[in-house]
This record gives sequence, C-alpha cells and structure tokens, in this order.
Amino acid sequence: MKKKIILYESQRLYLDCIHYFLQSNVISKNYQIVGITEFGDIEKNISTENSVLFLNVTGINTFDITDYIEKFLEINPTLKIIVNSLTPEARMIKKFFDKGVKSYLGGTTSKEEFLEALHQVMDGKVYINDNAKNALLNFICSVDDLYEKKHNSVEDLTAREKDVLLLICDGLRSKEIAEKLFISTHTVESHRRNMMLKFNINNSSKLVKFALENRLVEY
Repeated sequence: MKKKIILYESQRLYLDCIHYFLQSNVISKNYQIVGITEFGDIEKNISTENSVLFLNVTGINTFDITDYIEKFLEINPTLKIIVNSLTPEARMIKKFFDKGVKSYLGGTTSKEEFLEALHQVMDGKVYINDNAKNALLNFICSVDDLYEKKHNSVEDLTAREKDVLLLICDGLRSKEIAEKLFISTHTVESHRRNMMLKFNINNSSKLVKFALENRLVEY
C-alpha cells in the first residue's frame, strides 16, 4: 500500500491546484495523493503509516488546531504534519512544534519551498520557512530579555523591600506589615509598587508567585 499525502484545503480551487502541482512533480509515483475539503474527513484518511498531512489552518481557531494535531498523532504517531498559515504568530508556531508538527509554512511560501519542505518531512526532518523562523527567534529573544530583566532586578531589591516582600508572601496586609516593621502603610505600598515595577508584574498575587518560584524569600 502506498503512503499517503493528505491535502486539507477548504477551497476546492486551491486544493485542485496543489494536487495538480504535486502530480506534475512526480510525487504521485511513491505517494497516493488525497485531497480533502471537509475537516471532518481528515481522521478517516490518516491511518497509513508514515503518511504526510498538509494542513491549511487559515480561518480555523488556532487553539482548536493544536487539539486536533494532538488527536491526529494519537491516531497515527508516524503521521508527519505540515501546517500552512497566512500569518506566522510565534506563540502558535511554537505550540504547533511542541505538539509534534514537522513543518510550518507561512503565506509567502513559494512552490519550490513547498516541495523542499515536503521532501524534508518525507525524509524524517523538520522544516520551517524563513518568516516563521524569524518570528520564532524574535519571540525567543524577547522572552529571554524579559527573563534576564526580571532576574537582574532581583539584585536591585533593597533590604527594606526584601523585608516587605517576605511579609507579603506570609500573607500579611499592608497595615500589618507597617505595624511589624514600624513604618507607615503608605511606605509599605510604595515598596510594593516599586517591586512590581522592577519585576514587570501588575498585581500582588503575581508578585508572591514570582517571589516563591524564584526563591526571593527564605523561610
């Protein structure tokens, strides 16, 4: 039995164009090409081992897509999924790969790049186009910058801020902290605001969570 290339594209015209393109590039000699316009028909066609699923997710809720990807790979763990979407949103691209996708192609993908991605995935490799790669790199760098900024700020805490933070983590209210440290409630609130600014945090519960996760307080 031939392995399959399953093409999901909701618009028949685009689907037929992709189908014809693959046939004209001799892909059909080794693979059976199956075109699908109804999303619900995908599950019926993905059981063949080491098949490839080309999934155009444009217009579909991306959070639902990650659940579907997980489900498809539960049905067939050897399935190789290529996701195609018009806009490379870094968080979602990362989620797609975390779920087991083998390739991501954006809206600028050419027919030559599509063929290259297909061959790479068929060979068991991962392929990601340049736009998506750049979006991921920028996302990772911005996360690293934020992480570094937060952790560098830990060293900037004053001794009094550390005292206030410990008591906040103990569950004390501003008035109770003020009484314990012999300072005014206004001063307590000032320390609280300063720490939230340093850590780029917008409420007290997140401040407590951040302090505990990063061991800023000792018991």
